[in-house]
Amino acid sequence: MARRLESYLLTPGPVTVPHAIKMAMMVDRSANSVPVIEMVRTIRRYLLEICNGTAHYECVPLQGSATYAVEAVFQSLVPKGSRILVIENGAYGARMARIAEVAGFEVKKLSFGLQPMPTGEDVAAALDADPDIDYVGLCHVETSTGALNPIKEIAAAARARGKKVIIDAVASFGGIPIDVEELDLDALIISPNKCFESVPGIGIVIARRTTLVEAKGRSVSLCLDLHDQWAFLEQNGFFRWTPPTHVLGAFAEAVRLHEAEGGVPARNARYREHWSRLVNALRQRGFTTLLPDAHNAPIVTSFNVITDPNFTFNKLFHALDKRGVIIFPGNFPAVGTFRIGVMGDLQKADIDYIIQCIDDAMEEMGVNLDAPAPMAVPR
Repeated sequence: MARRLESYLLTPGPVTVPHAIKMAMMVDRSANSVPVIEMVRTIRRYLLEICNGTAHYECVPLQGSATYAVEAVFQSLVPKGSRILVIENGAYGARMARIAEVAGFEVKKLSFGLQPMPTGEDVAAALDADPDIDYVGLCHVETSTGALNPIKEIAAAARARGKKVIIDAVASFGGIPIDVEELDLDALIISPNKCFESVPGIGIVIARRTTLVEAKGRSVSLCLDLHDQWAFLEQNGFFRWTPPTHVLGAFAEAVRLHEAEGGVPARNARYREHWSRLVNALRQRGFTTLLPDAHNAPIVTSFNVITDPNFTFNKLFHALDKRGVIIFPGNFPAVGTFRIGVMGDLQKADIDYIIQCIDDAMEEMGVNLDAPAPMAVPR
């Protein structure tokens, strides 16, 4: 089987970047030139279009990683003195709670550990027990486990009680459908270096227009002031201060490729096919998944380690790494899981190659790969 790429980055992000996007970074651009202004305009327009946000929402890109954008939301869009309920069922929910706490908000955590999944009923009960809560915040996909949180029912429970909703869709946006109007969100945080298969360096907030207007003068951080950034973009077309122009070039190309592929439905179908192929193959080799398929996002999966005495996660990681297959180096020793992602510039032949590398790694470790009968591919 021919190897197509020098390496395969199978982490929850960054991901394997297409060649065309890498090449788009090779051009030097002036930060306030006409080409950059047009790139920014195209990016902002497209992101709003694919989440049904053109009528009542605005797209505000900001220098820095997506975590900067999460902090910008709490610094800019949430009034001081608000009380926030954060749903915490993984590392990124915990990070959101910490960001809100550092920003000075009173935070109540609705914690679930790695399982079970939060539900709308759980959120409704928490809000009924504490009616002074103003906001509900959560991650759409918790890439620390692969959990696909049920944002529709959670947002509905919050809005039925007059609460505002903030969703971290950093890992999911572009690969899993999201309709901001249907969810009635105040803010959605997204990133270029997950399902858009681009590179890190920009965080993006899709915010309700009226929420942005009300945020004028609220932020105690000049750099993270979303209202100021938005107003400047609207007036001038470019960032307040020098953006990562090479990253913008990459993202503009990523948007073009995303649209050419068929948008969110096509990318979701490709990721789901790759996820199904990988999960089925590893199940045939004796691995099990942490989460049931219905609760797992088709972009990253947590696998339980197997009990063969020759198997350790570190051995697997290094055996794959020397073959150019890079999985997330962190795992959860307490629960015995590790993660493999399928976002990025991957095709069916790449998934087959990755499976072959896992077989070779297991053989190198001396792990018994006697497989059970083939299982149905999860959908």
